[in-house]
Amino acid sequence: MAAQRPCNGGSWPDLPSELLGLVLLRLPSHGDRVRLRAVCRPWRSSARLERKLLPPPLPWIFLPDGAFLTLPDGAAHRRLAIPGDVAHLVPTGSGLLLAHNDGMFSLMNPSSSATTPLPDLAAVFHGEIKCKYPDTAFQLGQRRITPIIKAVVSEHFIAFYFNSSKVIITSGQPHTVVKWSPPDSSYILDIALFQGKLYCLTFDIENCQEELYILEVGDEEPMVSDVKCIHSTPRDVGDEDEAWFNPHSTDRYTFHRYLVADGDRLLMVARWINLNLPPMLPRDSSIKRTRRFDVFEAVDLSSEHGRWIKVDTLMGHSLFVSESCSESLTAGAEEDCIYFMNDGITNRIPKDPLSDSGVYNMRDGMVAPLMPETAVTEHLAAHDGPWFSTWLFPTET
Repeated sequence: MAAQRPCNGGSWPDLPSELLGLVLLRLPSHGDRVRLRAVCRPWRSSARLERKLLPPPLPWIFLPDGAFLTLPDGAAHRRLAIPGDVAHLVPTGSGLLLAHNDGMFSLMNPSSSATTPLPDLAAVFHGEIKCKYPDTAFQLGQRRITPIIKAVVSEHFIAFYFNSSKVIITSGQPHTVVKWSPPDSSYILDIALFQGKLYCLTFDIENCQEELYILEVGDEEPMVSDVKCIHSTPRDVGDEDEAWFNPHSTDRYTFHRYLVADGDRLLMVARWINLNLPPMLPRDSSIKRTRRFDVFEAVDLSSEHGRWIKVDTLMGHSLFVSESCSESLTAGAEEDCIYFMNDGITNRIPKDPLSDSGVYNMRDGMVAPLMPETAVTEHLAAHDGPWFSTWLFPTET
């Protein structure tokens, strides 16, 4: 790059570190930060010094073919080189858990493409029942199994579930495995790591209510030593809610629920999805259907009186939710907003992955597009593939 000189005669590489830090604060996109560091060595060194003072970058939208879209412009960036022997993958927040055709597993860092083998993790699936629905399964060694829905990675263990009836926790070398299941009348909605503990959100069919299980996982062995449960329902439908959802209306809604660790709060996010479609549209239409979000905080978790309370603010934070990966950011994104991805997957097969994605503003209750419509139209046709669109939260490199 040819050195250009500002009006005062100084060169761009001599830009003071504190000024470069102010520029970086206006670049929430991970890709833009990488490009700035690539300009010259002084900028790269200064950016590394300022990195600890910066808020985390905005997440990537990981497309079905491995390409990344950045927010808020929807620009397409490099495509991740996923090994050809990968049968299935699932995000872990900042990384990807890869399941290979030979039954082995590995963790991939999307920022550097570096992979870490997990040679003993294949034993997790030993003796598991084969998938009942072949069209939705993937081949893992000699078995066809249901796709992993979500994986959580901590310093001491990896936890995930690939059906709604069982959480699998594994840790150590070689991996020791423990399996935990909710009561027979319940099924799993989500799992999350919060303050070193594993939390499992379930739905009790008999009592029609959500339940939160707290699993104490040992550091040396993945032993579930203690289980606590919040049984109280979080629903708090007041006059305002009844006015918004007319009780005499014929509209039908379904709910998706997400667990999100937001600083020192554990939140449950309830997503209202309208099942009614205009009569001229087919039932599988890609019309946007998400209408509203409600947020609840789990309180008194350390006592016997744990309960949910409804909250109307994210305290300036922003949430990013999807079935396979949900996290919060304290800066960089629109405040008090919930960014959501399309979870409308039929039979676990990707379909129009950004059709029902957007940004919900808790202050005014409005839903805005996730990115410009032109970006959605351009990229979906060109980036079809076998994976599910989701969030990825890159680490600074």
